[in-house]
Amino acid sequence: MPRFYVPSIENEELELSELDSKHAIRVLRLKEGDDITIMDGKGILAEGVIIDVHVKKTKVKVNRADFYDPPLKLILALSPTKSNDRNEWIIEKGTEIGMTDCFPIFTHHSERRKWNTDRMQKIAVSAMKQSGNPWLPKLHKAQLFDDFVTTVPFDGVKMIAHCSEGQKTRLNELANPLKNQLILIGPEGDFSIEEIEKAKQHNFQFVDLGDLTLRTETACISALSVMKLG
Repeated sequence: MPRFYVPSIENEELELSELDSKHAIRVLRLKEGDDITIMDGKGILAEGVIIDVHVKKTKVKVNRADFYDPPLKLILALSPTKSNDRNEWIIEKGTEIGMTDCFPIFTHHSERRKWNTDRMQKIAVSAMKQSGNPWLPKLHKAQLFDDFVTTVPFDGVKMIAHCSEGQKTRLNELANPLKNQLILIGPEGDFSIEEIEKAKQHNFQFVDLGDLTLRTETACISALSVMKLG
């Protein structure tokens, strides 16, 4: 069934947003009596039926709603790439994989220092609907590297992937899908020596993602995939 996002599923009758109403009526050609799936991004998947077709506020009756427990934390912190298209791709694919949180982090070598949270939220909602993931990831405001590593509230496996020399563990050896996990991915120019040391001081474990040097967006999705599956 087609999937639609409604931020709050508390009443028996709901209205789709204007954007979703237009998509339902003009693109999908849905009509009264057609069944749809409704998602709130907070664990509820509901079965509903269209009871009033309207191009701006289509009404839906909820017949059944199931709640899915929140997943363990799968957190991505990254230094945004200079290509916004690649940043959007990270959010899209991360949502499909099951990323629970995303922290954009500005580092010493960051090439981009702007982050459009509203735009990224729309990308995440679209990916959630496409994938059927009942939980919408929380997209946090951009912050500086030092602020993040010193204040992030997290109880689990904290990892940082970097390219500098030194002892590191392969990610697939440290990743554990039965625990809360967080990984920090740096910019194309990597983290500075000072940033790596700061992360170590705050109990981030050093990991590598293999023998090849990956672009930021490739590293993000590869890491999330390994962490998700173990």
